Amino acid sequence: MKLIVFSFLCLLSTQIMGGALQQSNSKEKETILWVKWKLLPEYIERGEFKNEGYLDKFLNYVNSKIPEYNHKYEYFPLSRVSKIWKEGNVCTIHLWLGFWSDKIIYSSSYGFTPKFGIIVKKDSKLDKELRGKKSVSLKNLLAKTKYRLGILPLFPAGETSSRYPHLKDYISPYLNTNKVHEFRNSRNELSVDYLDSDRVDYILRQRITHFSEMKINHINKDIYTYYSIDEETKYKLVAAACSKGKLGKKIIGRVNEMIHQDQSMFNNYLKFRQIWDMGNVQFEDVYNQYFIKKVENPNITK
Repeated sequence: MKLIVFSFLCLLSTQIMGGALQQSNSKEKETILWVKWKLLPEYIERGEFKNEGYLDKFLNYVNSKIPEYNHKYEYFPLSRVSKIWKEGNVCTIHLWLGFWSDKIIYSSSYGFTPKFGIIVKKDSKLDKELRGKKSVSLKNLLAKTKYRLGILPLFPAGETSSRYPHLKDYISPYLNTNKVHEFRNSRNELSVDYLDSDRVDYILRQRITHFSEMKINHINKDIYTYYSIDEETKYKLVAAACSKGKLGKKIIGRVNEMIHQDQSMFNNYLKFRQIWDMGNVQFEDVYNQYFIKKVENPNITK
């Protein structure tokens, strides 16, 4: 009888200690706050395609490789992103180089953003003038025509880095004129609504953003025309970024391990992205040459 009681007490003690140890290990996990923002098709917050943005999927892939941390996700407007880094445990998986250099540290680059183009309404006066071209000069459109361009604010509030880094010098002379109209909204993106309502004649946006709006909102893509921009010759590098500090350095170190040791990091990023930009063979070719085959390209910049 004593032996049975002793065995029971030993088993109970083991279970209690095991449970306490498991609870302790769980509590010891540090939490990373991953910042998202409203921008299709990077992150999709609601609706039919919720959490199917290419960065939604890529972030889930990356975090599956670092299960030793608790991962929390939250949407922030850009105006708040600049202030949240001071929390010390904040990261984003996808950010242009050059932002908030005093507050964050970057990983090595694993991708770049595509070039901007313009969208016009098909059969509009401007579309008829441009017909037959695949690429147009933004410089000439602004200097030699009266057509109205729609953009997001050239510079986010309180920032010195432009949303259109390679085109800002062409656009800035026409701010506060009828040739350039800046639109602010919580989505951090433009919409063909601005064309439909005749508020502007053409809008500046990336190809992937335009066609994702068509898909998500079930809009007939054939009623708009996309043109490349002659002056937009550069791709801008992106990387993961975290708050400066011990935790941020550890996370960036883990991301860099994935980038430098595992080619699947590149393959998955491209795969998730191209779901939303099917047919953009040029982007895919440039990406594979630069990141997979390691061929230098002067048009890929910080």
